[in-house]
Amino acid sequence: MTTLRRTDAQVLEAYTDALKALVTALGWQIDPVRLHADLQSIAGIARKGGNGTSAGLIDELAHTVETRLLTTRVSVERTVIPFR
Repeated sequence: MTTLRRTDAQVLEAYTDALKALVTALGWQIDPVRLHADLQSIAGIARKGGNGTSAGLIDELAHTVETRLLTTRVSVERTVIPFR
């Protein structure tokens, strides 16, 4: 029997998807506007500290909050299909 081996890219994509799900769930529990602003601020700090890769991921999480929680479709997506 052959075992499937995940590539590094697939593992990173899985972690990123899991983090996006977490920030979405957090945004449902707390103020998504503040969560978005905090993530953007943290990304800026990471960028200034020379952690561009981390800043990029945190920016992606902020963008996820923006698109999933700060749009006019939020109420529809949350009750019907929370993830795309």
